[in-house]
Parts: sequence; structure tokens; C-alpha cells
Amino acid sequence: MAANLATAGAATAMIKPLTIADVGNMLPIENAAHAHPWSETVLASCFGERYRVFGLFIDDEAQQPQLVGYAIYQYLFEEATLMNICIAPSAQGRGLGYTLLSLSMQTLVDDAAIEVVFLEVRQSNQAAIALYHKLGFSIDGERKNYYETATGRETAVLMSKRFIK
Repeated sequence: MAANLATAGAATAMIKPLTIADVGNMLPIENAAHAHPWSETVLASCFGERYRVFGLFIDDEAQQPQLVGYAIYQYLFEEATLMNICIAPSAQGRGLGYTLLSLSMQTLVDDAAIEVVFLEVRQSNQAAIALYHKLGFSIDGERKNYYETATGRETAVLMSKRFIK
């Protein structure tokens, strides 16, 4: 699964499944991108049954493909939940979140017969909410005081996207 990136010159973005051996490469991205990052233990716990973890790699032909982001899904039957999506701050603003999310969701729909993807996002994360809308997600509701912040708690926006088979 590869996608050409016009803003990255000759670089190509590709997604591929990650394994628990990749947690050490995921952790610095997680720590740099989130104010309240997941721990190494939490990331490692997402490699069990009913999880799919996809890595986004940039290959510029001058060096080994570099992990710049990942998406973690938990699934059961025909439903999946996007548990975490993360793009390294140095790679943000180039459409990589869109690439990662669209390609990983399509893989889930094709491989695991997923019919709906759920997610929750911080109410203050308007860039992410706009991205999810662009990819066809709808707002389903909210959870008040769900996320921890530096000054208290923040509401989570609940969103979903249904796939027609």
C-alpha cells in the first residue's frame, strides 16, 4: 500500500502492519505528538488478538523507510475503533494523517470485513475533527470530562463512519 506525496518531493508514503517489535520506534513519536502520551506498556498491549496496528513509512530512496506515524485499531466482528492515530510532529502538515487513516481503514474494511469505524477525539482538536469529517465521519455524541488536560478535563467528541458493502 503506497501513496505518492506531492509535498514530499520524490518520497513515497506506504503503510504496513506493525508488530510488537516496533513499539520502540512508536514511543518517541507518541511522546513528541501527545500532551498525554500512552506509555510503552499501553502501546505494547495493543498487539494482541483483535488489534490491527499500521505504520506509515516515508521512503525517499536515500535511506531506509522511516516510521513517521501509526494507527491502532481494536475490532470485534464488524466493528472497529480507532484507538490511537499519531503522526510525528516533524511530518505533520503534509497530508500524512489523511493518507494513513484512509489506507488503514480501507485495509480493515477489505481484510476484516469491518462495516463501521468508531473514534473519539478531544473537542479542542479541531484539525483532527476536520480530517475525520473529510474522510466521511459523522458526529454521534460526546463524553463530558473524558480527557485529562493540564487544567482539568475536556469533552470527547464521538464519531463514526459506516461502510456500505
